[in-house]
Formats: sequence, structure tokens, C-alpha cells
Amino acid sequence: MKNIKLPLTLENLINAFICFYIISLYIFTYREKLNNISNTLAFLMVALIWINFVLCNKNLVVNKFIYVQFIFIIICFISILYSVNQYTALSKVNTLLLIFVVLISLVNYVDTYEKIRKIVNYLIFSGVIASIYILLSSDFSRIARFGGQLGNVNAIGLLIAISGIFCFSMIITEKKAWLIPFLLVMIPMVLATGSRKSLLLLIISLSLITYFRSKHSILKKIKFIIICLCIIIVFYYIIFKIPFFYRIIGIRFENLFDFIKGEGTKEGSINIRSNMINAGLELFINKPLFGYGIDNYRHLYSGTYSHNNYIELLVGTGLVGASVYYLTHIIVIKDLYNFSKKTIYKIPCYTFLAIIISYMILAASLVCYDAKLFSIILTIASKFPYITSYEVRN
Repeated sequence: MKNIKLPLTLENLINAFICFYIISLYIFTYREKLNNISNTLAFLMVALIWINFVLCNKNLVVNKFIYVQFIFIIICFISILYSVNQYTALSKVNTLLLIFVVLISLVNYVDTYEKIRKIVNYLIFSGVIASIYILLSSDFSRIARFGGQLGNVNAIGLLIAISGIFCFSMIITEKKAWLIPFLLVMIPMVLATGSRKSLLLLIISLSLITYFRSKHSILKKIKFIIICLCIIIVFYYIIFKIPFFYRIIGIRFENLFDFIKGEGTKEGSINIRSNMINAGLELFINKPLFGYGIDNYRHLYSGTYSHNNYIELLVGTGLVGASVYYLTHIIVIKDLYNFSKKTIYKIPCYTFLAIIISYMILAASLVCYDAKLFSIILTIASKFPYITSYEVRN
């Protein structure tokens, strides 16, 4: 490969557009008529990355994650042929292809740990910007779920939670105390969205990071247990003992606990989603291998998506499509886990592992196969072991 040093201004421009694009995922993606801003930034970012690629005369990089992700899209494309509603399936495949263009562009641009570190910083700052925007534009005299001004409150809660997790990781990795106020801004905003899955994403991921750090030492395992108990106690106190948060998210957790215990709940969203899962399982049993066409659950039962990634894929693409999609996760997790045993970048490695595993756990309550930010995180995580191991050797 011919080694041509890019003008610093071009690389800075690419990084700037990556930053703008990530911010747009928080601010514009879930707002009607504003998501085109995010799409335009994505187009400009991709264009600059491939100009970079041509000028540097680089070799095309297609790793295992990208290969399997592309196979998944092919399966989704084939499902158009037998789908209940071909227009819906075609529209979803188009979305997946556009996301794929972003992913393969990032795979071919992100080739140093410093670039990964910059993207992590962009994620943190995007979460802070979204949190401050909600804080400044909300009427806190009215107790309700906040964040709707940015679109879907659950989606926004998840994005801010991801930023909080990376912020926590950077604090313990680089000992940057000045990031602590950022974390203290984002955590209350996650709670203010009233999103149970967002809070669970935070708790599970932080607990997993702590566990991975302590798995080789008995003393550290004891410390892990103490830290996890503290995390649970602190969040329990906040959501159940502080009236403001109790009315937003505490009641919602009580309803969830009642449902899990079999006592039933009056919360409509829990009962509706439970019915969606049962209906989805029946549909899957009738056509288990290839399903009814990607994103076609909405035409078979409820008029909307299933709110469950497993059900959505099993009904849409059957066992074949669902297995291939989750093979991408298994590939990345396996590479990260093996790499974590020998790298000096253990905590960043644990952070990617924690987020991916947490999403696999929470996928029973959200649809994420077409989530842009999570797809980007999977992509960066797929490059992480190979970039950092190469840098260490050289």
C-alpha cells in the first residue's frame, strides 16, 4: 500500500463530519422532517472518507463483521420476494443498505486507536449536548417523561445512556475527573426520559465493566459485589425515594415488577408488548425458517413493529436471518473477549463488550437491528482488537 500523508486539514474535516453526524443522531434522527439533516451529514461524511481512501491509495478493508452484516442484508433483500408487503420490506432493506454504506466507510477509515478515542469523545459530548438541550427546553413544573422534544423518549434515553457508559469508561481509563460533571448531567436525563430499558442499559453495562475488571482476583470480585450493590442501592433510592423521579420512572418499574411476579399490571404498554411477543411466537412457529419478510410483523398483527428485536427478526426473516444477524454480535464479542486477555486497552475493550452484551439482553424489549448508533458501535468494536494489536506490535 502506497503511504501518502494526507493534508491535516482533510483528516480534520473528516473527523469534524463524523462528530457532526454523531451529534445529529441525538438531535435530529428521531424528529420528523429533521432526520434529513442527519442523512445529509452522513452523505458528506461518507464522501470525504472515500476521497481520503482514493488519495491514500488504500486497500479495501472488509472484515468478518462487514461480511456477515452484508449476508444479513442479502437475506433481508431475498425476503422481499415472499413478504406480505413488499414495499415495507423494500423500504427497510434500503435503510439497511444506507446504514451499511456508513459502516463500511468507517471500517475503512478508522485505522488507529486515536480515531476510536475521538469517536468515543464525540459520543460523550453528543450525550451531554442532548441532555443540556432537554434540560433547557423542558418544563419541569409538569411531571412527565422528558426528552420528547428530540423524538422518541426511549430512543433518546438509550443514546444518552450509551454516552454515559463511555463517559464512565473514560473516567476510569484516563482518570479524567473533569468528565464527572458530564456523567452527573447525563444520568438524571436518562432517568427523566422514564425509559426503563435505558436505565437497565446503564446498570447492566456498568456492572459488566466492573465485573470484567475484577474477574481475575478474589479481592476485586469482592469489590465488584460491593460496587454493584452500591449501584443498585443508589438507583433504587433515586427512582423510588425521590418523588420527582418516582412519578416519572419509579412507577413504571413497579408496574414491570408486578408483571414479572405474575400479579398483573394496568400499564398498557407492558400488556400490549406481552401480547405482541405471544403473537410473534405463534407467527414464527408457522414459518420458522425464513419468516414473512423483513419488517412485515406490522402487517401481520399490530400495525407497528414488535418492540422486540428477536421477535422482529424471527417473524421477518426466520431462524436463518435472526441467526446471521446475531452471528455479527458473536464474532465481535469473541474477538473482543480474546483480545481483552492480552491488551493494554482492557477497559475500552470491556466497555464495548458490556454495551453489546447489554443490548443482547435488552433486545427482548427493543428493536435494534436497524439502530444507527448501535450499528456504528458494533462496527468500531469489530475493528478495535486489530487496530490496537497492530499499534502495540509496531
